[in-house]
Amino acid sequence: MRSAVRTSVAFARRVIGPVVQPLRRALGNSRARLERFPAHGRGYISVIIPVFDVEQYIDACLDSLLSQDHWRLEIIVVDDGSTDATCRRVRRWARRDPRVRLLVAPHGGPNAARNLAIPHARGEFLTFLDGDDVLLAGAYRDMGRLLARTGSDFVVAGYDRLIGEERTPAAFWIRDAHAVTRERVTLTSFPQIMVNSVQWSKLYRREFWLGADLSFPVTGHYQDQVVSAHAYSRARAFDILSRPTVAWRIREDGSSMTQRFREGQSIQDRFDTSHRALDVYRAHAGEAAARQRLVQYLSNDIAQMALHVESLDADGWVRMRAGLMTLADRISESSLWDEVPAEFKVVYDLIVRDDRARAEEYARRGGFDLLQHRLEYRDGCPYVALPFWEDAEAHVPIERFRAAPRELRAFADAA
Repeated sequence: MRSAVRTSVAFARRVIGPVVQPLRRALGNSRARLERFPAHGRGYISVIIPVFDVEQYIDACLDSLLSQDHWRLEIIVVDDGSTDATCRRVRRWARRDPRVRLLVAPHGGPNAARNLAIPHARGEFLTFLDGDDVLLAGAYRDMGRLLARTGSDFVVAGYDRLIGEERTPAAFWIRDAHAVTRERVTLTSFPQIMVNSVQWSKLYRREFWLGADLSFPVTGHYQDQVVSAHAYSRARAFDILSRPTVAWRIREDGSSMTQRFREGQSIQDRFDTSHRALDVYRAHAGEAAARQRLVQYLSNDIAQMALHVESLDADGWVRMRAGLMTLADRISESSLWDEVPAEFKVVYDLIVRDDRARAEEYARRGGFDLLQHRLEYRDGCPYVALPFWEDAEAHVPIERFRAAPRELRAFADAA
């Protein structure tokens, strides 16, 4: 049923979108020219977009924004020292539509660009978008209506992936966190939402952003994690919107930072940022939130890097091993390890013990293909008979094979 709905929606988007979007863009443009931007910014959304060499994507990005039915927008594009035609394309949009403004800065990275733009934002709400992503129809309408009804500090929505022109769902842990719309949530009441740590799926009250003194760390990458940790921890309440609002582009050339799973510095940045976010949760939300986020990292974020264990270069292997050792040191309770999927616990054990040959063999033998293996019970406890199960020479402790709750659900669903 859900698949049929998605198919019909996709068909409607292809047929109706090319007609409706230009009309919305033109109507928003004319209204913006007639209405003077109010001093209090009421009803306006300030959208900050850092761009660097995205000339082939920026037109689609800005078109998706200006075609929103929520037309009260202030779009601040910060050109981060582009060397291609990005800046020229943005200027063309700014000449045609007063809602687009361009700031130009020397290359300092996307976080420095975001920080540069924030003081220029005048809207009631504040949000961020990347120059290669696409905002989905009705996104800001639905997010704004939810915040107007609840009075929460911000709203976090789901997102899709975009490969070429094809949209696909995000990872299952994102879909699970956004299974239903939730109003006035706190981190204590729904800690699962920490898995959604990106900024382009959130709409903040600017008053909350400034009051919480939020900003982007400018060194390293993946700093969305740290900003989200502060926001989730400090909000009085936030809303969770079930629908996706952004199509996150997966570049087919693998050039975007979030796709660099194999590079040593990228791996180091992921671990460093994870530690910083965990420290924020511990300081502002308590030990329980930090523990749950640690399990999420080991089950999802770090696990995505482990999937590429066969293609890591020497530097990547060293940094992966060192990062895992420091992250594992944070686990003081065996019950936390029980929540991490066995398919990753086993390879983590091999990596930490510097057994690269077996770690690569584990991947070749389908260690990351859970349902290829059988579920076994010993003394009432469930284990997954993954590669090196009962292999005395591999020296992988039996507790690393213990099935996590989500693996048990996967086996049950497949039965």
